[in-house]
Amino acid sequence: DVVVQPSTQQSASAGPNLDAERIQAALVEIQATVDQADQSMDSALLTSRVANPALQMRTDQYTVAKATSAAVPALALAAQKVTVTNSAQWPRAVVNVTESPDGKLPVVAFYVQETPRSQYKLQNWARVLGGSTLAFSALEKGSAFLGENATGYVKTPKEALEAYVGMLNSGTAGSDLFTADEFARIYLQDVKTLNDAVQAAGNVTAHAEINSAYPLAGVATEDGSALVAASFTYTLTYQRTVARSTMRLGGTTAAVSEGNDDTVKGKATATYVATVLLNIPAADRGGAISVVGA
Repeated sequence: DVVVQPSTQQSASAGPNLDAERIQAALVEIQATVDQADQSMDSALLTSRVANPALQMRTDQYTVAKATSAAVPALALAAQKVTVTNSAQWPRAVVNVTESPDGKLPVVAFYVQETPRSQYKLQNWARVLGGSTLAFSALEKGSAFLGENATGYVKTPKEALEAYVGMLNSGTAGSDLFTADEFARIYLQDVKTLNDAVQAAGNVTAHAEINSAYPLAGVATEDGSALVAASFTYTLTYQRTVARSTMRLGGTTAAVSEGNDDTVKGKATATYVATVLLNIPAADRGGAISVVGA
């Protein structure tokens, strides 16, 4: 459920940073930019209205689509359920929840304006995980923008991402700080499945890490928690360890391998970009952080 909570309270600043008409105009322009780039799968055409980490993710999707002759995943950005920051400073953000016409789970997209003279750019998007509830403030009220060091929560956004990456690297899908989530479960299961498949020749290890080039962006929600879009990378390393054995890459990994060579002669690495939506409880309420989108 995506819940937009109406409110009569006064916002922390003069009001929402954009009205509905200006938000719609910005998202239409961003959609047109993405559609044009998608037609030729040219990421250079994205840079005017798409920023990292979304820019890197879409670039990688073009690489995969070209290598596999598959369609680029559709990205629908029309304004539907929208909230906006009410900050007197920058960065500022628009958050939009788009329902999928084909029955898939909705997508949450963050658009960030870094400076007074810059355009709003698509910075993150992630699909909502099943069973999640997002309680945004109404557009007329707006929400506080939350950067990586925002306080008042059980962890700052930066600390929360560091802890989540650490949890993945520990090989667990939940902890005292995080509720178990679908992304972590699938991530760890994929590594196990790969290891089972290559055990006659070697092994596969996974390692997640934070990329300092990927900024965090969050907004305060109506229930007092923080909703943060956070991206990181993870690398799967395929290592052939059994003498005279043969290890081959499969699927998409083989399709995008350098020189179209799917044979692992010593080791091969595949690096991925992941985005998660972290719901971080307020410090005075406490509780575990949950991943509500990925």
